[in-house]
Amino acid sequence: MTKKIETTAKTSATKTADNDNKITDRVAEGAREMVKRTTHTAEERAEDLLATSKKYNEQLESVLVRAARGYANILNNMADAAYVNVNRGIKTAEKLAEAKSISDAMQIQSEYVREQSTCSMNNARAAVEYVRDVVTETSEELRGTATNMMKSDKAA
Repeated sequence: MTKKIETTAKTSATKTADNDNKITDRVAEGAREMVKRTTHTAEERAEDLLATSKKYNEQLESVLVRAARGYANILNNMADAAYVNVNRGIKTAEKLAEAKSISDAMQIQSEYVREQSTCSMNNARAAVEYVRDVVTETSEELRGTATNMMKSDKAA
């Protein structure tokens, strides 16, 4: 009987060890699967974030190039306006030199001031409108691009 108890105890111990090994194997397999899924998900998110970042940078570059073009156009318009103003002043000086009387000189001077004021106001209005349009266009696009990037980042 003692032998039977010993055999039963050994068999029971073997079954328990086998069950423990099976449980350990299942846990290990589950852990491996979880790590595989987690690393795969992390890899996908990293790729999505990289793609989103590249797209955002391209759009940002495009917006900044347009803003730089706008700035260059403003500078060109200012140079053109200055050129026109200088030529207008030179022509006025030539007319003043040919004036026959003080009355004629006063008339030439008042026409110059009136033309210069009108031209300066028109240039100022055009510059303000152009700057407003460039700033509005670029800021709206930047805002939209940043919003889209944040949305895709949250989705990742």
